[in-house]
Amino acid sequence: MDQAVVSGAGFITGVLLARFLGLSSYGVFAMSWLVVLFFGSIQQAFIIAPLQTLLPKKEKEEKDAFLNMMFLQQLLFALLVAAITYLFCRFSTVMFFDSLELRSVEIIMPLAVLTYLMNEYFRKLFFVEGRSRTALVLDLISYSTQIVGLVAVAYLHQLNLQRAIIIIALSNSISSTYGLLKTKSLQWHFQEFGTHLRETWNYSGWLIGTSLLQWFSGNFFIVTAGGILGPVSVGAIRMAQNIIGVLNILFLAMENFIPTNAAKIYHEKGLKNLYAYLRQVMLLAGAATFMLILCIVVFSSQIIDFLYGHDYIKYENVLFGFALLYLFVFTGLLLRFFIRTVEKNRDIFISYVLSAGFSLILAAPMVSTFGMAGVFAGLIVTQIIVQVWYLYSLKSELTIVWK
Repeated sequence: MDQAVVSGAGFITGVLLARFLGLSSYGVFAMSWLVVLFFGSIQQAFIIAPLQTLLPKKEKEEKDAFLNMMFLQQLLFALLVAAITYLFCRFSTVMFFDSLELRSVEIIMPLAVLTYLMNEYFRKLFFVEGRSRTALVLDLISYSTQIVGLVAVAYLHQLNLQRAIIIIALSNSISSTYGLLKTKSLQWHFQEFGTHLRETWNYSGWLIGTSLLQWFSGNFFIVTAGGILGPVSVGAIRMAQNIIGVLNILFLAMENFIPTNAAKIYHEKGLKNLYAYLRQVMLLAGAATFMLILCIVVFSSQIIDFLYGHDYIKYENVLFGFALLYLFVFTGLLLRFFIRTVEKNRDIFISYVLSAGFSLILAAPMVSTFGMAGVFAGLIVTQIIVQVWYLYSLKSELTIVWK
């Protein structure tokens, strides 16, 4: 239910912004929001992954101290990132981007990043603690205020890029305040923070490097499309991604509980049972993924016309590209769960070194030569590169369970 709220609200937000901002301004919004997603990917590696995987392995008396240190780590990280975002936006608008729309958001973007990161931390924390209802209320607060705010300002014909980001930041501020009030009493022992930081770094060091490479691997083709084909192309990509994003209800729900369950099974029952668990998940979730993608492809024209209007149907091929891409995204997700659980995070890093290298070298010529087809060909090849390396790195574990 919670993931349906998150993905459904993200879907509605995307439709509202595309309709009321127009495809070009929506493309600028999508480019700006990549900054938030960039730091969110680092948070996933540095904060969320250790929280999900290391906490279940702690003894009962160690868990409270670990959670207290994790919150301190999250708070310091979010404040640092907000400062970096301000400096980046200020430098970028002065040196590179002569755009009134981008300059209008350079003050609000640090707050948007800060509140997004804090909201995401509380949400994942409540799931790890088994407090799913609290996480659901958190997201209901965040996304209901966000959608109501966007609709109200759009109704008054006052919605623009700056106001859209302000509304999103304020909604996350309200929900983050609720999350803080629902957090168990915090007792910080700063002398222990160094030891805690070393522990989480030993686990997440490779994952942080991986998250940076993964961001470039997954987004560099989109950034290149914006630079070569213009913001309208990015708006079209985000429009199609918003439709296919219904699968994120499944994918992100899997991200919420599978790492923790997998860690418990591996710790208590061993490799064979871990493999059996992930195989069962792949069969069930894979069938659901394929059926959803098939429905989207068959009714693509009707879906685009209903949500965005008849003028957007000409971007139907972009939706087909995402449908094919998400089949590869699904298989990569499960392989990554396997690798994270057996703590072979270095191999995740290597896989994204290879795919990011491919993106940095070939994105510009592929997009220049083949246009939007080059964007999706590149995104699919990066997924294939990553997953081939995953399978190679897991050969010893797979040999054991197959025998």
